[in-house]
Amino acid sequence: MLSYQHTYHAGNHADILKHIILGDVVHAMQKKETPMFLFDAFASRGMYDLNAPEAQKNREFDTGIGKLWPLKDQTNPAGVTRWFRLIKRENLDNTFNRFPGSTALMASMLRESDRLAACDLHPQEFEGLRHSIDSSRKLALHKRDAFEALGALLPPKEKRGVVFIDPSYEDKSEYKKVAQTIAATYPHFRAGVYVIWYPLLPAERHLELFSELKRSGIRSILRIELDCGDSFPDMQMHGSGMLIVNPPWHAKQAMQTSLDWINENLTGGKGTTHFGWLVPE
Repeated sequence: MLSYQHTYHAGNHADILKHIILGDVVHAMQKKETPMFLFDAFASRGMYDLNAPEAQKNREFDTGIGKLWPLKDQTNPAGVTRWFRLIKRENLDNTFNRFPGSTALMASMLRESDRLAACDLHPQEFEGLRHSIDSSRKLALHKRDAFEALGALLPPKEKRGVVFIDPSYEDKSEYKKVAQTIAATYPHFRAGVYVIWYPLLPAERHLELFSELKRSGIRSILRIELDCGDSFPDMQMHGSGMLIVNPPWHAKQAMQTSLDWINENLTGGKGTTHFGWLVPE
């Protein structure tokens, strides 16, 4: 959807879950020395100004980074510490006004042997991405449709990697389209780790995503979810989740620990978490 701009939502509770868990996955994949390819299919801006009018309009970041920032200097799980460290590097004034998105996160984790590609079709979002992230031999920015790019850029020459998929889902057909695109792509890149974010909304359309993936025949799909309940009554989105195809086993304990920490510190432990197989191995 070319109307969607993530700055309105940057730093909210869903961003917290997606970025910390994504960091856990990438870190676990890097335990092997062999090169890998990282692909951010719906990159958006890469870096967000939380002082911008769009971010200030509903102040969704108060449900996420705004609530967690006081905890930045205490002893935290490794994945949380990694995430806080990135935000600190972008804000030398001890604020969180420059909030890194998924592309900035993955770019910060690149090793010399790794590559990253990031896509966005929205003109303003891509322009923001181009200004906040420097393209290089290791980092390519593409102004192109994410679903088309999934077919064009995979499989990568590295033969292993992480594919991150988090559309806005403003187009309701995207729940099925994500699953169908992965089903079409997977046979060509079976070694890939596919990380799919989804929102929890009253209409429960994420169940369409679940159903399509179950019918695809793909095995080993882990479901990680946080339902914040009534912790943030002003937001229609009451939680979010991640589906991970081929989750690296090194990451499982870290992701469970991160999920528990996020729930405890965002909802006071009142949220409902899920950590288990959508489709078993």
